[in-house]
Amino acid sequence: MESTTSETTLTYSSEHTKSSEIISESSSKDSRDNIKIRSNFISSSLFFIKISIWFFGFSVVQGATAAFAIPYQVSILRPNDKTYWNGILPISGMFINLLITPIFGYISDHTKTPFGRRRPYLLVGTMIMIIFLCLEATFDQPYHSIGGFIIVCSGYQLGQGIAGGAFSGIIPDVVHPSQSGIASGWLGVGFSLGLLIGTILFGTLLEVKNVIHTWWLYGAAIAFLGISALITITTMHEDSQDEWSFDGSIISFFKSLHLPSSIYFNFYWVLITRFFNTLGIYMIFSFLLYFATDIIGQTNLMTNSYIIVVLVMCSIPASIAGGYLADFYNTKLLVYISSSIQVMAIALLITISFNPSFAGLLILSGFLGVGYGAYQCVDWALALHSLPNKTIGKDMGIWHISFIAPTVVAPAITGSILQATQITLENGTKVSSQYGYAIVFGISSFWFLLATIFIYPMKISAIPKISRKDQIRNEANQQSQNQHQLQPTNNGADLNNHNNIKENPIIEPV
Repeated sequence: MESTTSETTLTYSSEHTKSSEIISESSSKDSRDNIKIRSNFISSSLFFIKISIWFFGFSVVQGATAAFAIPYQVSILRPNDKTYWNGILPISGMFINLLITPIFGYISDHTKTPFGRRRPYLLVGTMIMIIFLCLEATFDQPYHSIGGFIIVCSGYQLGQGIAGGAFSGIIPDVVHPSQSGIASGWLGVGFSLGLLIGTILFGTLLEVKNVIHTWWLYGAAIAFLGISALITITTMHEDSQDEWSFDGSIISFFKSLHLPSSIYFNFYWVLITRFFNTLGIYMIFSFLLYFATDIIGQTNLMTNSYIIVVLVMCSIPASIAGGYLADFYNTKLLVYISSSIQVMAIALLITISFNPSFAGLLILSGFLGVGYGAYQCVDWALALHSLPNKTIGKDMGIWHISFIAPTVVAPAITGSILQATQITLENGTKVSSQYGYAIVFGISSFWFLLATIFIYPMKISAIPKISRKDQIRNEANQQSQNQHQLQPTNNGADLNNHNNIKENPIIEPV
């Protein structure tokens, strides 16, 4: 088993895999290689759905608030410079999230409790998120403070960093490395469905009979988050201990932030690729409402929500299919394809800027959804394939930074561009110009192009000479043989061998 593990680590490391440091790290993957490969489609799908439930609830909140409600509330608080403040608003909260996520990833790595090492922090973080979501719902009048709204949104990011740091370690804890792509695909499905439901909640609950009901919208989003967190906490089985303990330290945390290139060569390229891909998405994501209103001329909130609905509906099948294709064939190829699709979709939005068409916007949203869904299915898999298991929670927290950082930078870039290119209508209202959005879409396309280029140096497809499909089949056969050896023979003469095998059982999280 040890030699197999070392080979797996070599497969997903750089060309410097002969170093003794890597060999020592490779042994830490044993725990992940002992996790059962789930070959039955129905039972495995139910398992992957279960571990995606919290992420689904989180994305409902994102779809309802980040994509629509928060930009709408900003337009109420600061109507004349809404694009500027919509870009400024997330900065402080995201910086808090940047710090908190790897810290609590590390803390959960080194925590032992009767309830597992991830779930206690998932519970605490979710409770903080709910408290600040309740406060966000109160900002719905022109006289309310934009500064207060920024502080409250930052508090939500604090809770999300705690919960997200712990959640990032759950999948590597319970999913076999060879099925990381499938798990990533189902996470993408959960995220897409959450965005879809959040969008529908916004379109149906925020404005009813020309009356704004922020509490209805936020209340529904909070319910989804709370229920999903409850399901995850009560049904997710982790390794547990009889006592509470913590074996980490401040010094060891800072030491763990050093990621030697000999081990983390691929991981650095994963960070860069994800950074630029997310930068491209978030330069436009939270400004689609303004684009539809100011450029397309579509002011109905329910109709505008169709943009995200179409995007999400097209991303779901792409996530499911891509997850399985990534594990059985070529992960890098899927990144090339998905990023290329996103480049073309965003570039074509430039034509919509000068030839406004809501139908055209919906078509390109669907096209973008296919590319986005295909990328989501390999997002987590790329990181998991390139990391040692020793500090997986902390490392996934660092990986999460490559998602959070561009969500800070991108809206600020877009907001500044749109603010600088504003035009004034006859009634004195300031709106963003077609040229401003054309510039934004052009820059966004460039980020997706860079994401496509920077995946090339990765060595993911470097070694195995057999396909991943054959690899999974071989590992499943080996597990079957191990299970067969557990059966005592010669009327119990092999009980000693049976006990020896049970000392290192195959882990099967339920």
